[in-house]
Amino acid sequence: MSETAEEVEKTEVTSSSAEDMLEMILMKEDEVKQRVQRAENEAQRMVEEAKLDAAHVKRESVNEDIGAEIREKELAKAAVEAEKVKRDCEAEAAEMRKKGMERVDEAIRIVLEGVLPPRD
Repeated sequence: MSETAEEVEKTEVTSSSAEDMLEMILMKEDEVKQRVQRAENEAQRMVEEAKLDAAHVKRESVNEDIGAEIREKELAKAAVEAEKVKRDCEAEAAEMRKKGMERVDEAIRIVLEGVLPPRD
């Protein structure tokens, strides 16, 4: 049962077509794999970028919270210091008034002596 030349040629053409088809399929498969790889790379880049953005937002949020906390502490310390300075100034003013009142008679005498002619 030998094949005729026509059958051999037909088999070769069919075989050649099948090989061409297989080669086209493999090329298409490579092309699809490359597209998938590019898409995966882009998706990974986007994920990394989103992680960095999230970390930045978190860091800024924490910095703002810490900054507000520090600001409040500093304002509280400044208020305490201002109250102390106010008390000290009031105490000093009261002391000066007291000394002034103790010397008012002497001050009046000095002013009168300066304004009025001397008594003989």
